[in-house]
Amino acid sequence: MVNLSNKTILCTGGCGFIGSNFIEYILQKYNNITVVNMDKMGVGSREFNPLLSHNNKYRHLKCDIRYMNYLVSTHGDLKFDYIFHFAAESHVDRSISGPAPFIENNVMGMVSLLEWVRQHQPQARLCSVSTDECFGHLEKYEAPFNEKSKFAPRSPYAASKASADLIANSYVTTYGLDIITTHCCNNFGKHQADEKFIPTVIRNMVQGNKIPVYGTGENIREWIHVDDHNKSLLEIAKGGRAGYRYNIGSKVDKTNLEMIVDIAEILGKVADIEYVEDRKGHDFRYAVDSLNYRRQFELWDHSEALKKTVEHYKQKYSTK
Repeated sequence: MVNLSNKTILCTGGCGFIGSNFIEYILQKYNNITVVNMDKMGVGSREFNPLLSHNNKYRHLKCDIRYMNYLVSTHGDLKFDYIFHFAAESHVDRSISGPAPFIENNVMGMVSLLEWVRQHQPQARLCSVSTDECFGHLEKYEAPFNEKSKFAPRSPYAASKASADLIANSYVTTYGLDIITTHCCNNFGKHQADEKFIPTVIRNMVQGNKIPVYGTGENIREWIHVDDHNKSLLEIAKGGRAGYRYNIGSKVDKTNLEMIVDIAEILGKVADIEYVEDRKGHDFRYAVDSLNYRRQFELWDHSEALKKTVEHYKQKYSTK
């Protein structure tokens, strides 16, 4: 595990799903680090646990990464050891109905961040958190994507992330910055936005509503618990090589219908499914394999991790 003792860390988008879990983990594990979190509090952001937000080693700046000079004016004296870039517009459906904000935030936001690093923090290691959707999609029996697979994004969201990744890599070769990129499969766990697949399934089951399912429900996703993703990020931050991509996967593949059945069994309910018009350009299957990264810890047992996640959202949605 990466040694964060006496380190200063910047997280962008640290009030989002993955970023908030990451910050909670490191603040609970380490008591001698400083964490600065830049988050504009957009779609999917959440207010932090008060116990963490009052930690004197944690600072939250409500700021858009497209305006990184704000950080210079407020914290220009800080030198960061690590920068974990989580900030992104990440809702595929929203990118289909309105692509422009995804280009503005994911691409131009990356450019703003890179320029700030180049000018003010060239000593920092930047860990850019991307997505397996950059690679496009797979047929049912195709081999998983690895880090040498070509980018072939199929949604405006995925295209914006792939563009940002390519720009970041150019700053490694052109300016010598220390940047690594990760591509993870689908995450699940606490703090996820209500409109995402697993929270949507649980909310509708708990509240006795029909579960909307795109198309036939046979689309396949690889699922990893967010804690395992974040532990992998820390390992890669320690041992990764600048300019390299690192895939993070679990080898747990489920169709949407299989995931719904698993959740129904945990809740002791029968799934009431309503098939709806399929998403435009709906990717059939995602799966990743890694040539560059072999984790040094055991993953959560998928069934136990899903049970824990279902219980979290059951409590959340039962009170509404």
